[in-house]
Amino acid sequence: MVNKIVQQDGKMIAIGGILFVHLLLLIYSATIHSPTNGEIPALSAGLYHWQTGEFNLFRVNPPLVRMVAALPVLFCKPKTDWSLNHDILVGRDEFPVGNEFIRLNGENSFRYFTLARLFCIPFSILGAVVCYRFGKELYGTTSGFIALILWCFSPTVLGHASTIGPDAHAAACGLLAVYLFWHWLQSPTVSATMFSGFALGLAELTKTTWLVLFPVWILLWLFWRMTNQNQKPSVSALCSILLIGMICINIGYGGERVFQPLGSFRFISKTFGGADTETNNKMKGKNRFRGTILEKLPVPFPQNYLLGIDIQRSDFEFHSKNYLCGKWKYGGWWYYYLSAFVVKEPVALSLFILFSLFVSYKLFRQDEIILLLPAVVIFILVSSQTGMNQHYRYVLGAIPFLFVFIAKLGTVRRRLFGLMILLLLTFYCGSSLAVFPHSLSYFNEAAGGSISGRRYLLGSNLEWGQDILLLKKWIDNHPECHPIFVSQSSYFDIGIAGIQSEKIPDDITTPGWYAVGVNDIHDREKKYRYFLRFEPVGMIGYSIYIYHMAPDATNKLRGETGLPE
Repeated sequence: MVNKIVQQDGKMIAIGGILFVHLLLLIYSATIHSPTNGEIPALSAGLYHWQTGEFNLFRVNPPLVRMVAALPVLFCKPKTDWSLNHDILVGRDEFPVGNEFIRLNGENSFRYFTLARLFCIPFSILGAVVCYRFGKELYGTTSGFIALILWCFSPTVLGHASTIGPDAHAAACGLLAVYLFWHWLQSPTVSATMFSGFALGLAELTKTTWLVLFPVWILLWLFWRMTNQNQKPSVSALCSILLIGMICINIGYGGERVFQPLGSFRFISKTFGGADTETNNKMKGKNRFRGTILEKLPVPFPQNYLLGIDIQRSDFEFHSKNYLCGKWKYGGWWYYYLSAFVVKEPVALSLFILFSLFVSYKLFRQDEIILLLPAVVIFILVSSQTGMNQHYRYVLGAIPFLFVFIAKLGTVRRRLFGLMILLLLTFYCGSSLAVFPHSLSYFNEAAGGSISGRRYLLGSNLEWGQDILLLKKWIDNHPECHPIFVSQSSYFDIGIAGIQSEKIPDDITTPGWYAVGVNDIHDREKKYRYFLRFEPVGMIGYSIYIYHMAPDATNKLRGETGLPE
């Protein structure tokens, strides 16, 4: 008995230690980085929801994460101005509203973002705990620790869980929903039904991607009934879970405009508006369901939930110009996210997956369908949207399921295999921590490391405005680098961060110091592509390059471009 207690205490200490390290890493990252381009509209929109009770700002994603983030800031009584929110179908008013929020609050806004980030960290702790519990209950204690470590030291999780963007937090809630649904399938009690329904609703309120869970739950329920002879959950219990999930969505939106007729909506996407929506005035919107049998069908979701899905569909239908492996093109690639996974996740994770597939070939379990189907559906769904390929974070919701699946390796009772797993875990953690706190810009060793990431991906995968405060610190430590010319991807005026800079001249004829974001250097317009001819003298994170352009360098450029000296 004493030995069992000691062993149990030792496990709890180990779990607590790993979680504590994860917590410290997130706190540090949340403290030193400037607001990313995705966070700027999110915080102001969260405040807007609390202050007005309306959800027509930042419709493209449900409000839960940003409302959690905004809650502590609300009590700080920041300055706000909602006059830039025009509540129109076309346009993303959350961006000018977010920029205005930073302008009004000045340097205080950076403290607000840090506070908001800290308030969202519990989502990541939840994800870590569920990884451990899921892995342990499926495969054993060793497997639980493997899943826990994979979550806590994942560069993708560390990068996004330290922001108020919904991706990592939604991944944690989605994993919880699948975990509790799996429990319900095994024991469909009243309490299990309620918990599963609540977790489903919670996930739905974090990111619209989780809308796929409604059909996935039905498929998994059918699969379980066909393959399990002992426990067959009833259709009424399944409907109860789906109903509770829908009720939670409506509660999350404050019961806003529910059960409106489908024909009363105005849509801007071709999916909901019709094939000719693009050629008509989007400001007025269209509706392909008007005049059909579905026109009077009451929509059981809040108005802004459905309109948010419509806006996202419109974004994906528009073929923006996308970047992959040094090439720009309109539209995207079906293999974009698979390619991004190969370079953005640690090499050890890919090796883990290969070994796990081999082990599963020998020892496949029925439960693994419940674990893997949501991940596969998300990956296929997101990969099919080739109109816009810019953000690897869109498939982050699928990653935790891989962590738990990989944890199966802990069941292999061979000493050499166990040593290999330990070495891979060490490699995995070391690879991530070597780049930390610049986890948003992480690229693995096979890709040449984070310094070579721009060869493969740009945008939020590398530079998302996160290093402005670090640039300020660098400038303060180098007073001789004045004046400095700056061009980078942040949406807000960097003068608010205390950076005194000048805009880079178009003809680059002025000797001096230049800070140039990697997105601008590789921009499709090639405006600043000439910086590739020179070696940077410094680097802020992996997203901003510092150049010292001496007179001979600018003279050389003048000669090459034909500009007068």
